Amino acid sequence: MAFQKELARQTLVCLALAFGRLGEDASPYLTSVEPPPMPQRAIAPDKVAPAGRKILLNDGEVKFTLFVPETWKASNATLTVHFHTAEWFVIQEHIRRGATHPLATFYLGESSTVYKRPFEDADRFGRMIDLVERELSFKARVIEVSSFSAGYGAVREILKQPKYFERIGTMILADSMYAAFETTGARQPSREQVQVWAPFARAAMKGEKTFVITYSMVPTENYASSSECARALLAELGVSQRDVPANSCAAASDKDFPLLSRADAGNLHVWGYGGTNAQAHMTHPRHIAEVWRAIALH
Repeated sequence: MAFQKELARQTLVCLALAFGRLGEDASPYLTSVEPPPMPQRAIAPDKVAPAGRKILLNDGEVKFTLFVPETWKASNATLTVHFHTAEWFVIQEHIRRGATHPLATFYLGESSTVYKRPFEDADRFGRMIDLVERELSFKARVIEVSSFSAGYGAVREILKQPKYFERIGTMILADSMYAAFETTGARQPSREQVQVWAPFARAAMKGEKTFVITYSMVPTENYASSSECARALLAELGVSQRDVPANSCAAASDKDFPLLSRADAGNLHVWGYGGTNAQAHMTHPRHIAEVWRAIALH
């Protein structure tokens, strides 16, 4: 009972922060989506194959896996597309999320370039959606896109194409926004590379899309980090962040990777978590199921 009361108190504090009721004026865009905690979490491949079908597909040299949950019905016209992370793990998170629709997952390598180059072909993403639709004899009316780490290289290219921008309804970048530096020599993310995300973010602010960006405090030397890019995007949008006091809510209470800041405008959510090591980076995809559930509850 005491635990439930404390959890309820923390939730109310976080909601108050989201609506600006702790001494600041509330923005008309702010919403009550609650960032999930991201504690360390061990993962391992399933000992028993997940209930569903795995189908290997390819568009030329680009291969990907289509997972179809056993409970899927063709009347569920949603398709999730994920870039980067081991196939078995992405499927685990899809199931842990409670999703019953198909999932297409891409693991192309270990750098953003290996994701970027294939999708410089402006028609590739469309061909891959067509492959899935033909395989399953259905029409994907709702397309969700998520990525971790280097996977942003593909997503950034896809978003440049208006035909895909229109079809994608929800996007999650799990510690997955990086950029080159400006050529001036200053440690500033390339504005050109940051601006790619701005139209989708503005559409989310208006409630037309949903866009969640989570980032860590892991530093980078030769390119702009996820925290630098997230802050640069918010500056481009004119959206301010709020610091989240330690232990003020469940997400801010984790001893290793607490929620430190948040910006919420309409259906745009940008959440910054602590941690500067490899585990701080890896904890983001390990909680992508919780991120999906958080926005589904809203």
